[in-house]
This record gives sequence, C-alpha cells and structure tokens, in this order.
Amino acid sequence: MITGMHHFSFTVSNLEEAIHFFCDILGLKADPPWEMKDNPIEKIVGMPGACLKLCNVLTPDDNVIELIEYVSPKGKTIDLNTCNTGVAHLGFKVDDIRKTYDELMSRGLKLDKGPIPIPSEPGEQMAVLGYIKGPDNITIEFIGPLK
Repeated sequence: MITGMHHFSFTVSNLEEAIHFFCDILGLKADPPWEMKDNPIEKIVGMPGACLKLCNVLTPDDNVIELIEYVSPKGKTIDLNTCNTGVAHLGFKVDDIRKTYDELMSRGLKLDKGPIPIPSEPGEQMAVLGYIKGPDNITIEFIGPLK
C-alpha cells in the first residue's frame, strides 16, 4: 500500500527556463537534468517515440518536484486556471511571509499584492502570497507566519 509521497510532476515547455525559476528565483536546489528516450519511457508514458528531458527540483523538506519537457511528442498549452478540473497548484511553507515577499520581489518576480492575512489558530498570524504564476502558468502559493 501507499507509504508516502515520491514526487510531484509538472510538464513544462522549456526545462532550462523552469529550472531557472525554481532555483534562481525561488531558491530551491536541483539535480542535474537528464534525458530519457526509447524503451522504457515509451512504455511508461504510453507514447511511441517519446523523448523527455527531466530534472528533479528538491524542496527543503525532501520532496521532489519533477519537471518534464517533452521533446517528442510536443504537447500543447492548456488552460491552467485553478477553477478547471484536474488543475493543481504548489503550496510552499515559508518561515516569514513578509521576508519571502521582499526576497521574491528582489529576485525579479512581479507580485501585484503583498501578504494576505488568513484565519489561523489563536495567537498565530498567518498569511499567504496567493496564486503566483510560474513557468508555463504553473500556479504557486506561499503560506507562512505574518511577522
């Protein structure tokens, strides 16, 4: 039976740009990218002729975000609005939401609103930086204490 989470995965149009976003802007670490083609990847994804470039981005709490660029077959852009069925978003915990906001702005991320307070346990002040768009419109949210 299920014993834990192995990874989360997002298909991206440009692996290098996605790595830049997750590592240089968000400050995460990544394993070196690699390529998979022919057998067994064709069987795994069920697509003859599949060729993928992949990279694992590592979170501080040992989770893995797998980024995949399909070299072939090329995919198409779909509507990733979070109201659409099946669309996911990443939610990152941070230790200081205001500091995170300032750091992301200094790294060139355009944020049109600051931390938004949310209901929390008595004595805590929590806030989110809600629904930031990453590469290929992947939705990202940050949540943490409002200090």
